Order: sequence, then structure tokens, then C-alpha cells
Amino acid sequence: MTKRNQMIKLLILSLLLVFSLTSCTNDTTYPGTMNVVEASKVIEEITSNPDVVLIDARGEEAYAKGHVEGAVCLSPTELVSDGPVPMTLASKEQLESVLSKKGISNNSVIYVYDDNQGVSAGRIWWTLKVFGHEKVMIVNGGSDALVKSNAPLAIETTTLPATEYAAKDADLSTVSTYDDMVALADNPVDGVVILDVRSLAEYQSGYIPGAVLYPHTKNLYKDGTFMSSRDLGLFYKEAGIKKEDTIIVYCKSSFRATQTVALLQEAGYENLKVYDGAWLEWESKTDVIVPVEEVAPVGPSDGS
Repeated sequence: MTKRNQMIKLLILSLLLVFSLTSCTNDTTYPGTMNVVEASKVIEEITSNPDVVLIDARGEEAYAKGHVEGAVCLSPTELVSDGPVPMTLASKEQLESVLSKKGISNNSVIYVYDDNQGVSAGRIWWTLKVFGHEKVMIVNGGSDALVKSNAPLAIETTTLPATEYAAKDADLSTVSTYDDMVALADNPVDGVVILDVRSLAEYQSGYIPGAVLYPHTKNLYKDGTFMSSRDLGLFYKEAGIKKEDTIIVYCKSSFRATQTVALLQEAGYENLKVYDGAWLEWESKTDVIVPVEEVAPVGPSDGS
């Protein structure tokens, strides 16, 4: 082999290596995922699998302007209670009524998308999981990813035949209460982490004693897609949060918290809970601690 040919071969190998490394860096797919589904799979299955129900969680106004063809409009606010603490879990009866009217059955394979970083979709995902519906996943990248994948769009409202949805009793083993949080604030327990996923500005205004700040926005790549399980595991490990820990997640009203729980579960964290009353309940019942120093970078927040 001539010296010139050797140089050409080395150049080609170098280019292939760079391409390979770049591809690995940008790979956000979730093979074998439990909670996250790629837009391409959603588009493929919505026409081929009659059990699939696609939920648009962006709200009625955004839905009316255009949505993925066949998607049902369901805001997470339809699945919450108004009191005594606002924005907490709906009752079993309320959930059954809403899902039945939307045409969702116990056999439905549910894919949920939004336009706010998986926050609204995550809340619906978590609510359905609490009430025993296992076949529900969040669309990675939300509405943007579906549009980029050439999902057919429509402005007509999708109306499915009504069903008689029968929910299981709520599994409250994954839900922390105000009393639980007071006990932990007074007496921290080794191996139990209170995770605050609000913004830095919110955290600085007050937080539950002992809470570690890790904004939910840090679970995303710059393009708005979810971090891979591997990257999530590495970053949370660097933050001192171990997979064997029991992690109780909260935000303002535990919408952002559910996005974090879904992704931590993907990354292999098993002992996860949501403080459903969240900061709205804590602030209304207790004095707050105001930190002095900044402890984490701030990201964009939807304030929920």
C-alpha cells in the first residue's frame, strides 16, 4: 500500500470515528423503554394498532389551533382535585368519568404528548400509573418531535366512542403526604432524598428543609428531548443522588415532579415518590426557609 493510500485510509477512518462519536452523543432513543416513546413509533402505531390512543395534553386552546390527527384532547388539569389542596390527585370516580368520556378503555395503549418538556404529559402518565393503568408512555420531544417526524395534522376535534373505564384503587405507596414531609424535615433519614425540581429562583424564595435542588429542565438536551437513561444516571450520580436512595420529588404543584419521576425510573431509580401537595401545600401550612447562596443553575420554568 502506498503512503498516499495509507493517508487516505487513515483520513476515512478518522471521519468515520468522528461521525460515530457524534451519532452516539446525539442518540436520544429509548430502546426497551418503560415510560418514553419515540415520535416515529407513535406515528407508526396510531394507524396500525387499534388499541392506541394518542392524548394531546397541551390544553384546549393549543389543540384547537392544530393537533396530530386522531389525538384526543385531555389536559392534566382535568385529572386533579380543586381542594383542600389544589392541583392534587383526582378521585377514582373523577378519573373514571373523564377517561370514559374521552373514549379511553382499560385496554388502551396511551401515548401522551405536550409542548412543555414532558411536564403535562408526565402528570397524566403519573396519574394513570397511580390508578393502575400500566400501558401509558410519554412522547419524547412532544409535539415538536411529532411534527418533525411528519405526523399528519388536523384541526377537527377527535371524538372517540364513550367507554366504561374502571380504575383500580389508587396506589398511595408512591405518594408522600404533608405529614411525611414534616417528619423528614424534623428528622432527616439517611438514604432518603427530598428532591426539589423547581427553578433556582423558586428555591431561593423558600424550600422544604433538607431539599436538594435539581431543576427538571436539567433532564433535557438542548433540543428539548429527554436525556438518555445513561446520561441521566451519570448526572444524578454526580449530584450525589444514588439509585438505592428513596427519592421524594416535589415542585410547586407536582407537575414538573412527575416528569422527573418518569425519567428517573427510566434511569434505573426504583424508590420514587411524589409529594403531591407540593410547595402549594407546604407554603400554606408552615414557615419556610430562605437560602442565602445559589446552589444550582436556573433553567426555564413553566411554574407548575
